[in-house]
Amino acid sequence: MDEVLFVVEGPVRRAEVPALCDRLAAVVRARGARVVTVDATAMGGPGADALQALARLRLTARRLGVELRFVGLDRGLVGLLGWLGLGQVVGEAEEGEEPGGVEEGVDARDPPV
Repeated sequence: MDEVLFVVEGPVRRAEVPALCDRLAAVVRARGARVVTVDATAMGGPGADALQALARLRLTARRLGVELRFVGLDRGLVGLLGWLGLGQVVGEAEEGEEPGGVEEGVDARDPPV
């Protein structure tokens, strides 16, 4: 299976983050996933525990070579990530950059750099 849904039960506490990452790794390995959609609806609002969980899940996915997508994230948490310059953790574009997977268009009439 190429894509799986990974539901985060929450709210997540710091002590639970390693087990959460282990569960993600087990799901990816068992199902052969290449893309994991994380349902973070119950993860919780902006705070250190949720930030750590998101960052560690992203790191775990990167180590496993899978793409991670998030749905259901608290708006305050997404805003906090952007404010901290960590919006790319959840796929938000940084200021002046295109969102992930979007290439800037090139106009053939533009002079070369």
